[in-house]
Amino acid sequence: MSEVVNLTAVDSAGVQWPVVLRLGEPSVARVELVGHGVFGSADDDYLSCLLAVREYLEARGRLLCCQGARPDVWPSGTLRQFDNGRRAHVLDHDRRGAELEVVDIFAPAPAEVVVSVLDQGKAVFAFHGLPWRGE
Repeated sequence: MSEVVNLTAVDSAGVQWPVVLRLGEPSVARVELVGHGVFGSADDDYLSCLLAVREYLEARGRLLCCQGARPDVWPSGTLRQFDNGRRAHVLDHDRRGAELEVVDIFAPAPAEVVVSVLDQGKAVFAFHGLPWRGE
C-alpha cells in the first residue's frame, strides 16, 4: 500500500514546481518531479528517505516545501523510532521542558520557511547548543 503526497518545490527564483511523493511501507519514499524525471529512495525510516529526496532536489536547485524541511523541525530519537521517522518536533526555545508540537514531515510548508538539508542541520545543532562541525 502506498500513500500519495502532493507538494511543491521552489527554486531560487521563487518558481514553484509540482512534486508527487509516493510513500511506501515501511520506509520507501519515491519522488516524481512532474515533467523532470523520477528519483526513488528506500532507507531505514521515512526521515532518511526524505533527506535523500531533498538532497536530490537541492542538487537541481530546488527546495522541497514540507514540514520536514523547516529549520526548526527535527524528531527526537524516541519519536523517530516510535513512528518510523514520519513525525518530528517543532523545536521551540520557549517550550523547552514542555511538550513540543509534533508535525508530519510530509505535510506542506510555505516556501518562505524551508531551508536546505545543510542549513537545517546547522539550525538543529544550534538549538541544542552544539557546535556545527559538518560541511
